[in-house]
Amino acid sequence: GPIDVSYWENVATQAHVAISRTRLQERHQQITKKKDFVARSKAALEGKKGKELFPSTFNNKKKKKEEKEETSGSGIVIVKKDNPVDQCEQEYEDMCYTPIRHDTIETDALIYTESKISREIEEMRAQIAVIKKSSKEKTEQERDLNVEERGLALMGDATEDEELFNCDIQLDTTYSWADKYKPRKPRFYNRVHTGYEWNKYNQTHYDQDNPPPKIVQGYKFNIFYQDLIDPTSTPTYKLKKCPEDKDFKILTISAGPPYEDIAFKVLNREWEYSNRYSFKSQYSQGIFQLWFQFKRYRYRR
Repeated sequence: GPIDVSYWENVATQAHVAISRTRLQERHQQITKKKDFVARSKAALEGKKGKELFPSTFNNKKKKKEEKEETSGSGIVIVKKDNPVDQCEQEYEDMCYTPIRHDTIETDALIYTESKISREIEEMRAQIAVIKKSSKEKTEQERDLNVEERGLALMGDATEDEELFNCDIQLDTTYSWADKYKPRKPRFYNRVHTGYEWNKYNQTHYDQDNPPPKIVQGYKFNIFYQDLIDPTSTPTYKLKKCPEDKDFKILTISAGPPYEDIAFKVLNREWEYSNRYSFKSQYSQGIFQLWFQFKRYRYRR
């Protein structure tokens, strides 16, 4: 399943706290040992009345104490603070400083440094980003499929007079919002409605066994806009003349960012705008539907 980022970030924070607590405990033990050692050393010096506790350095220390130190009746050493170097040496001798031995760390112990923890966190975040990206892509694909299935359900099953019409025209358009949102083409599912026109001329020259050629009688456009930046905006359409062929017009549908405008080449005929002829122009739940039929004219001699 997906990795819980907040959980692992909390673990990393607690790891820092645990490391700090361990270091404080070690430091506390060191100070306690030093104080215990100082107390035992003073007791040994008082019991042996000045005998050498550290033979290798006792003579030098004795000379320095005679020159720069005064001893009170209770045995407490009073250091003259005129020379900071002497003060540091005296503090060093009193505290019996001993460096920490690094070889006391177990060979199989896990040592965590700040850089190592940061690196592991970055690796986990990278893994989570990849998982989130794949999950997002999968979710978007499932959502697109659901939208398309809903669009197909609204259109109903195709009849024998309907055919797919999914050929759009490439537009050379620039968008003012292209620097903020990446333009992309919307998905669509269209049908063209064809049939026989039994006007007087066709009734005279054709029959049911020898029907006339089918003609385009209308279109059904279904454009999917499920990711509009402004969900309150409504897609619009417009018609303009086709410069290459006067028998056709260019139908352009616009919705807004992040979708590009999309255009189709349709017949240049008059539309029926009545509900009686199944005209529809609506936008609902991320689907823009534009359905229309062409007007039919009676044949006259």
